[in-house]
Amino acid sequence: MDKKELLNFLLKARTKTYAGDGGSVTPALKGSKQLEYKEENWLYRDVYYFGKGIFTGLEAIYYQDKPVWSMSYYGNFKKMTEEEIDKILRKALRENSKTARTWKLVKWQKDGYEYVCRSDFGKSVDDFGGSEKVSKSGKDVYSFFYAAGLIV
Repeated sequence: MDKKELLNFLLKARTKTYAGDGGSVTPALKGSKQLEYKEENWLYRDVYYFGKGIFTGLEAIYYQDKPVWSMSYYGNFKKMTEEEIDKILRKALRENSKTARTWKLVKWQKDGYEYVCRSDFGKSVDDFGGSEKVSKSGKDVYSFFYAAGLIV
């Protein structure tokens, strides 16, 4: 398995699913939501639970039907509506699809919102983690924490 190919697939899959508002499938786990994207030997799966302003989830990538990479995450948007956070996050993620939620610093602004995603550790697809925040008028309205890495 080529790590560069893995990273390219991950970034593409994210833009085809949540960021692109696609890939919804019948969830395997009761009460969850599930997004998927498949291409040749690769499968991306995002399973998450959604509550009142809180969500938790797990992204996984399979290569030749074997799990090879995973990321867990937690988000809090209690100071926004679901529609507001979806609108701003999808824009930020699409416009920063090669860097957001990795190990690279991302700063982005639009429509009075500021999105910042920063790494806390790691510098490759092997092992990384970080956080993202959205603020409006200088006040934090959303936070997200993630940790990821190879599992093979």
